[in-house]
Amino acid sequence: MAPSIIQAPVQGNFTNGIVAEVPAPKLNWPAPVVTPKKEYAFDNIIDALRHAAAETADGIIAYQPNNISEPAAVRQLSYKGLLRQAQENANRLYQQGLCKPSAVVLIHFDDTIDTIIWYWSVLMTGAIPAVTSPGMFSQNPLDRKKHLEHLYNTLKNPLCLTRRSLLGPFMEQSGQNRIITFVVEDIEARSSVTNPLSITFQPSPSDMVALMLTSGSSGNAKAVPLTHQQLLAAFRGKAQVSSLQYPNSPFLSWVNMDHVANLVHCHIFAIVSKVSQIQVPASEILVDPAQLLNLVSRHRVSRTFAPNFLFAKLRRQLEAGKTTTLDGDLNLETLYLDTGGEANVTDVCAGLQVLLEKYGAPKDVFKPSFGMTETCAGCIFNSQCPSYDREENLEFASLGICMPGLQMRVSKLDGSGIEAETGERGSLELTGDVIFKEYYNNEIATAEAFTSDGWFRTGDLAYVDKNGHLHLDGRTKEMININGVKYLPHELDAALEQAEIPGTTPSYFCCFGTRDATMDTEVVAVLYLPSYQDADDEARYETQSTIVRVASMHTRSRPRVVPLGLQDMPKSTLGKLSRAKLKAALEGGTFKAQQALNDEAIKRYRQKTRGEVETYEEGRMLDIIREQLEMPAEDDFGVNDSVLATGATSMDLVAIMQRINKELQLLKPMRLTDLLNYPTVKTLAARTVTATNSGKYEYDPVVTLQPFGNKTPLWLVHPGVGEVLVFVNLAHHVTDRPVYAFRIKGFNAAEGETPFKSLQEVFETYRSAIKKRQPKGPYAIAGYSFGGMVAFEVAKLLERDGDEVRYCGSWNLPPHIKFRMRELLWDECVIHLFYFVGLMDEATAYTHKATLCEFEREGKRLDAIRYLRKHCDQARWDELGLTEEYYLLWVSLAFNTQNMAVNYDPEGSVKCMDVFVADPLSHVAKDRKDWIEGRLAAWKDFVREDVKFHNVQGAHYTMLNPEYVVKFAETLRTVLRERGV
Repeated sequence: MAPSIIQAPVQGNFTNGIVAEVPAPKLNWPAPVVTPKKEYAFDNIIDALRHAAAETADGIIAYQPNNISEPAAVRQLSYKGLLRQAQENANRLYQQGLCKPSAVVLIHFDDTIDTIIWYWSVLMTGAIPAVTSPGMFSQNPLDRKKHLEHLYNTLKNPLCLTRRSLLGPFMEQSGQNRIITFVVEDIEARSSVTNPLSITFQPSPSDMVALMLTSGSSGNAKAVPLTHQQLLAAFRGKAQVSSLQYPNSPFLSWVNMDHVANLVHCHIFAIVSKVSQIQVPASEILVDPAQLLNLVSRHRVSRTFAPNFLFAKLRRQLEAGKTTTLDGDLNLETLYLDTGGEANVTDVCAGLQVLLEKYGAPKDVFKPSFGMTETCAGCIFNSQCPSYDREENLEFASLGICMPGLQMRVSKLDGSGIEAETGERGSLELTGDVIFKEYYNNEIATAEAFTSDGWFRTGDLAYVDKNGHLHLDGRTKEMININGVKYLPHELDAALEQAEIPGTTPSYFCCFGTRDATMDTEVVAVLYLPSYQDADDEARYETQSTIVRVASMHTRSRPRVVPLGLQDMPKSTLGKLSRAKLKAALEGGTFKAQQALNDEAIKRYRQKTRGEVETYEEGRMLDIIREQLEMPAEDDFGVNDSVLATGATSMDLVAIMQRINKELQLLKPMRLTDLLNYPTVKTLAARTVTATNSGKYEYDPVVTLQPFGNKTPLWLVHPGVGEVLVFVNLAHHVTDRPVYAFRIKGFNAAEGETPFKSLQEVFETYRSAIKKRQPKGPYAIAGYSFGGMVAFEVAKLLERDGDEVRYCGSWNLPPHIKFRMRELLWDECVIHLFYFVGLMDEATAYTHKATLCEFEREGKRLDAIRYLRKHCDQARWDELGLTEEYYLLWVSLAFNTQNMAVNYDPEGSVKCMDVFVADPLSHVAKDRKDWIEGRLAAWKDFVREDVKFHNVQGAHYTMLNPEYVVKFAETLRTVLRERGV
């Protein structure tokens, strides 16, 4: 039974057990209600749901993506309706023998309401729910396999409930250690429920409520058992600390259900508190933090959660006067802001406090807290932020004092077990009814997590001030924490090593997280040993730019880069750099002189080369690029700097293009190819003016993706869709040579550019373009998918003229393609384009094939694009920012390109070939072995000396995605090195 769909309500009032429409709010807000504290009338959360269902009309309001700014459909479910559905499903599970008491069941959904309903359904059978989500799975097949095997072993052969559309990772399993998966559509269809109350499981307070999986960012995920009595103890403490002025107001969460901050701290806490809850997709808040304030106001929300980086972004937004997305009647008087996950900067809280008070927010609205999955989320709270922290002149807000049901201590770092003095740094340890007792099926981790006298070791370093307030002061683990996302420093070290950056010394990289009160979140510090001369400003600048680009790709943030001398980076007898010592030295000011010298040299070089803003267009373009990439004010990015050298992703480039077109209102809108071909503000502005004034246009097939490096250039040929976007992320990881890509002819139809008429025209055009920019070999050329055939033919032309091609690559394409090209009718090209650019997945795209064929038969191709737009990922459509007409043009070009090859037969040969092998399309081969033996191996007939096959991660349309591109680039560099280019 699916919840009803209605128009978005404003407050959480529900009737008749399921849903009701709620009128828009008025500004005659009710007075706050103060309710006396009392013990709960139940000792488990199943009874808590029964009480909420019987005694309130409250429930769950779940927003769907892209429906916050304007009224739109949401999913609603009252607690009464939730109870009924959970009982019915529990009976189904019982009848079908799927859930056994104390057995673990994975709850795996991508929809909040689905997760909630089936969580309670499993719990009511006496089984133990463990909530997961698609986001917990890596895009790497090997990592997915390891993760599933780990879950199988840790959770003792669990079952899994999910929807058919989410079966993918589970279907990849093989062997005995397979998690058996059941599809809820089948469960609902197999049996009718005649007695929904036949399941009468009554839990003990010590029974498990859930197994929460830790992130596993430093190893395999651990499973944390949470019990009924633990949760109720936590909720008593949380409620007593908060003393909400509006205790009947809803809670709100935009965190995924598989995180303790939602499942426990919002969802179950709201049920126990007998108030409604608002569930919102994270993307809606992260894109525009102002929407969090709108939702608080519309729904009269009391309790919600956000980390410091979101507050910092919201503060900048409000201080800049960007309030157009705020509701005109915004009222925040009910607000209580839990905050954690990373340290809060006092100045950010204080500055935002003033801004929020204009809309009625109470004094000290921020509640910094400390919490973990093992402590049922927040358990130590600062209820006086920012006033306490301003009075104490703190750079970072304190975490306050323990809630009832918890005790804390800070133990000396010498391992003596003695409690540290006031203000002394030590190890934070906790005990109390809210603390978990053990990790599930993991005795070793449990033993390591508790002291000999039973206190829980949090792994954090901390101290307690004179007023008993807790302050964190580092972590025992070296994790880098940027905007709440954690990175392993040794992985970034390795990425920089693998990039083979000119000007650096191998094995002398050291990365770690660092932060001071001027920063919204941690930044990555990169220390390295240079190989250039101190006086070589140009080499210093190029080296630093490349380091920034590589680090930015991995962490989506701009690093702090410091070159050091050999004496500053001593190694141990095992050849290791001491990360802890180097971090302490940097933060202690030891390297101030080196930093200053480097900054001065970089500034000196940039002043020689950067140029000045000369026109309004240049100034506005420069501002747009800086704003989009969130460059700090001190960043010296200028009009002669390449945006491609900043680590900008393909989506950043699309967004920059959109904003320039919108804000400058160009007569001839900029195309993405303009930004790729003219990546500096100076050249882009000149190109725009020339195109507008002269109207002249000449097709150039070459896009320069990466201009730096002194090794043999790499030439890349587009796939069948004709675009080069797919190569942008890869180019960031190829730092030792220029990278050029070919873009198909015809995208600039408005300038009279017409598509190619034959494959031979394509081959000759690309060969001539190569010779124009690189007159002499050796040459290195590769093609992705359809481009593999083109690369082969261009390589033949080069060799015909006596040139040497040392590297010719076909990325997942066999030599015989005409039969596949004949299958690619116009509707197939539409489908391929939409999942190639991430608008929908392959399986979903093919469900629309019949409808697209009908549009094609009727000659309504633009209507076909409009139809598919309604069914695609709307956020992704908006992100790309392209029109329906542009997609139609794109599809037509792809169709024309692939149609030219319907009679193509490979002939002749090249000296060598490297075939990169990814997972094949489902309809062309069953697996990689079949793909190689049945199709790719045929390349041996067209290579004179040497053909090699190289496995890469991912599938045909995903092998260059961000999650795989680092390893892909590593393989590519190895192959190029072995080929001598």
